[in-house]
Formats: sequence, C-alpha cells, structure tokens
Amino acid sequence: MTMIVALEGPDGAGKSTMVQDLMAWARSEGFTARVVGKWDIFRPGMVPQARFLRGTDQQDLRVCIAEMPSPARMLFLGWMNTTAAFRAGEAEEDLVILDGYWAKHAAAELLAGCPPQLVHAVTAAITPVDLTVYLDVTPEEALRRKGDDIAPYECGRDPDCSPARFLKHQAAVRAVLLDWAKTFGWTVVRTDQVTAARRQLRECVHAKLLADRARAAS
Repeated sequence: MTMIVALEGPDGAGKSTMVQDLMAWARSEGFTARVVGKWDIFRPGMVPQARFLRGTDQQDLRVCIAEMPSPARMLFLGWMNTTAAFRAGEAEEDLVILDGYWAKHAAAELLAGCPPQLVHAVTAAITPVDLTVYLDVTPEEALRRKGDDIAPYECGRDPDCSPARFLKHQAAVRAVLLDWAKTFGWTVVRTDQVTAARRQLRECVHAKLLADRARAAS
C-alpha cells in the first residue's frame, strides 16, 4: 500500500532539505521510498510529454512563469503540479514524497487576481494525497536562507527581485497557507529549528505509515 505525503510551504521553507532527510530516514527504516516533484520535467526521460521544453532550463522557466499573464500562468502551473501528482499516484513504493503540491501556487495566483473559480477547479482536479504537511517559516527567515537566489515569481512577479517585495509577497502567501492549513487539517511543521522539524516530520509520517499498514492488514 502506497502512502503519498505532500510537503508544501512558502519559498525558503526548507522543502528540499526536508524531502531528502525524509527519504533517507524512510529507507533506513526499511520502507521503499521515492521523491516526485514538478521540476522532474527537466530530468531526462522522467516526463516524456515535457520534451517541448527542450532548449530551456529550470532557471529560465522560473523567470518566464513570472512573465506569463493570468490566468494562463495558473493553467501552466496547474499542468506542472497535476503532472507531478499524477506520477505520484502511479508509484508503487511504500512512501512517495511529493516535493510541493498545489497550495503555494494557488495562494499566489489568488493574490494576483486569478479568478477563484479557475484556481479551485484546477486544484480540485489534482490527484489527492494521504497526508499534507505544511512547512511553515517566517518571510524574514526565508529571505535569510535564500540570500540572492530569489526568482521574480517569489517576489510577486517583481522583475527586480526586491527583498522588500519578497517579504511583502511571502507574508501574504503565508497568511493564506496558514488559513488553509487550519481549514483542511494539514499537519503544520515549523522549520525555524531544523532538528526539531525533522523529528516532527518523521514522527507524523511514521505514525501514518503504520496506521495505513494496520488498516490494510485488517
């Protein structure tokens, strides 16, 4: 029985770090595990239908996304996230870690003025997961972690990637995500203290894995 856990959070929340730690932990515990993410579209042979992107790269696409008009941008981001979640749903490992889901982009697009009915229609069509973990961090800490590695989309589509715009945009996105975490019952893990965050994430995933196995065996 496969369990899909989606790690979601604002930019700079530490998703990549937590994904790799959770993967290593799961394998050390004897579970089979794999990571699936939207940026797999740039991994050779991983997502064949994304070959139309040949000739560009992830860094360039990050800039292009910010230049797309709304609602076309929501549809493109929806394609990326839907593709990743669909692939996660086809996996057979004990644990599939979905590196990012729909929430961050949906929140950003709503704030950008994309029609809510379109945002909700796109997100409703994305493959559901067994557990969503929201990795929470303050915008100030996120900016400290990212340093100069800021994309326009992370700054509310500011082409100059202003730190002030990053803080303002991330604060607004975070407010939406925290509200959704309460509404949808997501597990919230604060990543300010990395060691404690890793422990909390492992514990909640382990408990869900064991519960799913017991339910499947009964």
